[in-house]
Amino acid sequence: MRLLVAGRLLAGVAGGVLAVLAFLTHARRERAATSYAVLLGSLAVTALCAAVTAHTGVPYKLVWLGTSLVVPLALALFAFDYYGISVPSGRAARVVAVAPAVAGGLGGAVVVIATPRMSPGATAPVAVPAAVEAVGGVAQTLLDAGLYYTTAVMLVAVGLVVRTVVRYDRLDARLAPVVAFVGVWPWTANLFVPEVAAVTSLGVGVAAVAGGYTLSAVGAAAAVGPLGLFDTAPMAGNVGPEVVLDSVEECVVVVDDAGHVLRLNTVACETFGVTETAATAGPLSAVVGVDRETLTDGATVELDTVDGLRQFAVTRSAVRDREETRRGSVVLFRDVTTRRTREQRLAVLNRTLRHNLRNDASSIVANAELIGDGGDPETCADRIVDTTRELVDAAERAREIDRIGGEQTAVAISEVSEAVVSEVAADHPEVSFTTAVPDLELVTDRDALWVALRNVVDNAARHNDTREPFVVVSAEETGDGVELAVTDNGPGVPEHERAVLNAGEEDQLSHASGLGLWTAQWGVTAAGGRLRFSENDPRGTVVTLSLPTRADGTEARVSPAAGDG
Repeated sequence: MRLLVAGRLLAGVAGGVLAVLAFLTHARRERAATSYAVLLGSLAVTALCAAVTAHTGVPYKLVWLGTSLVVPLALALFAFDYYGISVPSGRAARVVAVAPAVAGGLGGAVVVIATPRMSPGATAPVAVPAAVEAVGGVAQTLLDAGLYYTTAVMLVAVGLVVRTVVRYDRLDARLAPVVAFVGVWPWTANLFVPEVAAVTSLGVGVAAVAGGYTLSAVGAAAAVGPLGLFDTAPMAGNVGPEVVLDSVEECVVVVDDAGHVLRLNTVACETFGVTETAATAGPLSAVVGVDRETLTDGATVELDTVDGLRQFAVTRSAVRDREETRRGSVVLFRDVTTRRTREQRLAVLNRTLRHNLRNDASSIVANAELIGDGGDPETCADRIVDTTRELVDAAERAREIDRIGGEQTAVAISEVSEAVVSEVAADHPEVSFTTAVPDLELVTDRDALWVALRNVVDNAARHNDTREPFVVVSAEETGDGVELAVTDNGPGVPEHERAVLNAGEEDQLSHASGLGLWTAQWGVTAAGGRLRFSENDPRGTVVTLSLPTRADGTEARVSPAAGDG
């Protein structure tokens, strides 16, 4: 009769737990509520199975086995979700997580069914084949390993629950022991009650199990109800820093005082083309390409990225512990390439409009007045036409600037080079043009490339003052992309103009003579590349446009064909 009452009590407890489970499923939408429902579901199933088996025989031992291996995993799932630890979602990771418990279950089943005298609890011995009994030792080892594993998992889960409750004052302190008891009691009961029953009686052991399940059901309901298990979301406080780090749109890298990378967000990984695992194995310089001493707070640096060269404003903040001891730094990289280019455009166009336009307009007015005063009409008219053409040319160059910043597409470098040379050659028939560009294709900003190359080629032809001027456009593939070179035998680009481009800004004393080189610089920058100047031997200049391989990994494709124009 006592066993029957206990069985009914366990069945009732299971029903109550299932009722709480149904409430959680319908009334709660938090992920932790779902995993809590899984925990309660596992408790209900074990309670029902214990009631059905009446705590005797091989079936009950299998219930004991399942309870000991499954409930700790269910408790751990809830603890991880409640604390905010991401549970691996991949199939392989899940297999690895449950494999020890599954192996323990298989070994335990063999121990219980094939070698009952080796299994926990008293039972009547049964005849089994010797070959089957021989595997009992291996099965017992698997069972022990599975129990040790789930025990460790359970202890970790309890620790996470206690830590979470203690950490947040808004949570009722009673939640820690209540939730811990709900998850730990079935495991503890099935482990120790057989020993109690062996010393006292089976009825006492069954009563202890029934009482424990009843308290678990009451505790489960109290945790959800008056104790407010889900009235707040503590996982937000635990995972908040990580989520915030990845939600920042700028590159963020956390380093220690030795300069080694501790953390970096997703944007930094994507920008610099690294994985977090690889980045945290080395120093910051291995990720961004410059020493950390260069990355001072407020500095602007040019860094190599998967999209080529970009300019970043650096913000550096110290990381300190509660004792105000410095532990490292947070380095934030804000991409300011577009902003700086826009500022340069405004400054240069402002200077051009104020200086060049005023001077050219004054020249036109002066020559027109000379004609009115009896000056040589033909000479003055030629001057007016030339100056007007310069104004029109400046306006056209200003319009070209708007073409910079298009989408990235596959571009045939030879096709663009031929088109540029053909257009510039029509304006400068006195110059000999040659192209030596293989059939290279690169993913880049086609309009930006066209604008940059045209301005460089036009500048080389326009300012060439030799008797036999020439301009050569060539290209070659590099390990990082493609280099386009424009070579001439002219007077060269003045050093002060190069310095202005390198500095990235003009002033009243130092400025470029026009828009051409600036436009080329902006075009190359938009394509993620770099503009370089070098001397041509014996005379002239070599202007190199270095264009990188794009972020999608597309590499230049080369064939041996080349053309001359």
